[in-house]
Amino acid sequence: MAPVDTKPPARAGRRRRWLTVAALGVVATSVATILLAAGTFEVDHIHFSGLHRVSYDEANKAADIRIGDFMGTLDTGEAERSLEELPWVADARVRRRWPASVEVDIAERTGAAIALAAPDSWVLIDIEGRVLTSPLAVLPEHPRLSGIAAAPGPGGFLASDADALLAALSAARGQPEYVVASLWRDRRGDIRARVRQQPGDLMLEVTLGDESAIGAKTAAIAAVIGEMTTSHATLDVSVPHLPVLRPSG
Repeated sequence: MAPVDTKPPARAGRRRRWLTVAALGVVATSVATILLAAGTFEVDHIHFSGLHRVSYDEANKAADIRIGDFMGTLDTGEAERSLEELPWVADARVRRRWPASVEVDIAERTGAAIALAAPDSWVLIDIEGRVLTSPLAVLPEHPRLSGIAAAPGPGGFLASDADALLAALSAARGQPEYVVASLWRDRRGDIRARVRQQPGDLMLEVTLGDESAIGAKTAAIAAVIGEMTTSHATLDVSVPHLPVLRPSG
């Protein structure tokens, strides 16, 4: 007697698998429908962290996430971009926390200097040249930048003629021997500064010259100012390896 093949045809096996997948899909759809009907996966809590200069209302409006929004369709990338358009926001991260929470982490910018927006009208900027405020009524103790294009409104950036001044200010932060009181471009476009000896009150005017070798020039200031006892001179570091003290005036 010939052996009987008890294995089902391959077509029948594939059909059963298809029916199983289809049934699971129906179940999953039904479960999702029940959960949505019950309000599951809708935002019921939004938590903001890192807010100091930015108000909750400003951040909440920019993120544009509302209680009751469906978690699955939140555009977190757009929320982050909108938040980073706020003048004080350097970085924003928006994360879903299933099943129903959203976390918004804000990293704020830090004021580094003040710049002229109009005659006698100063605004606060950060080290990247982003304008953080409208014109200030009370001026903070920050370096003053001038002789450059007028600062735009909050959220804008200083023009490119401020880049070298910002680079000098950033490099000077690593020099404990002095702090910068002001930086400007003179009529020829050369970079000038007034710096204060640390520790002490000695103020020194410095000529940095053109935009080259800014780091070396700020280091040259540090090498000289610590030994000075009088401010009746101008320090010229336009050639940083040959600093020169010139009589004032």
